[in-house]
Amino acid sequence: MFKRIITTLVVAATPFAVNLNAHAQTQPTGAGFYGGLGAGIGRTDIDGSGIAAGSTDKKDGVWKLFGGYQFNRYIAVEGGYVDLGKASITGPQGFASTDSNAWQIGAVGGLPLTPQFAFTGKLGVARTSTDGNGSINGVPFSASDHNTAPTYGLGMRSDFTKSVAVRGEWERFRLKNAGFNGKSDSDLFTLNALFKF
Repeated sequence: MFKRIITTLVVAATPFAVNLNAHAQTQPTGAGFYGGLGAGIGRTDIDGSGIAAGSTDKKDGVWKLFGGYQFNRYIAVEGGYVDLGKASITGPQGFASTDSNAWQIGAVGGLPLTPQFAFTGKLGVARTSTDGNGSINGVPFSASDHNTAPTYGLGMRSDFTKSVAVRGEWERFRLKNAGFNGKSDSDLFTLNALFKF
């Protein structure tokens, strides 16, 4: 499934890359608006309290859409929507699953290594939503929770042209456990295409 998503993104992005590259010639170097989309793998912790020891499925496919403004090679402001995927647990006393997403905004910093490559770091705030459902000791439950917390990440960006780049990154989000006590972490590993306008 993940390979199909990446292939679709590349095919869909090709005509936009050509047009944006021509338009970018009139923009100041390193500055301008940009948009992007990405896909990858997420790993979300799930609290098994009340279910006892059991098997867990913490990984799922994830995707996101985002946009921002690049002030220069070193700093940008960025916001977007992230589908954090699902997680589930099954044990002797029942089962439970969660489905989460987030809206985020923050600063993205860059540390250029060469004219084409740079380390990136992200620090911001995210509003997460988690839906949980399942059954414990034969009693079904369903709940929703929201959480606002810092989000951060690290990555590397490769600039193919002045208007097209690829960024691979890891990000962490803090979730409230819908239907359970406490909070958990969701880690994302994504490959993202960026297009400058």
